[in-house]
Amino acid sequence: MEQTLKPCPFCGTKAELKQAHYLESELPYSYVHCMNHDCTLHNNTAHFSGDSEEKNAKNAVTAWNLREQIPVPH
Repeated sequence: MEQTLKPCPFCGTKAELKQAHYLESELPYSYVHCMNHDCTLHNNTAHFSGDSEEKNAKNAVTAWNLREQIPVPH
């Protein structure tokens, strides 16, 4: 069951789940980031590792969706 990602709390843009591996150890990690390259949350997001790829992804999505909603300026 795939969780739906909420939009970015800063700019309202769509978010994306990314999964990768640390080069030194090949350990998997996951994170969610804003797809707007000009947004602060494009690069500055928490990484989740230490578990399976599936568990890391679930933790990243849950953390992203539970963050405080900040009103998007219009």
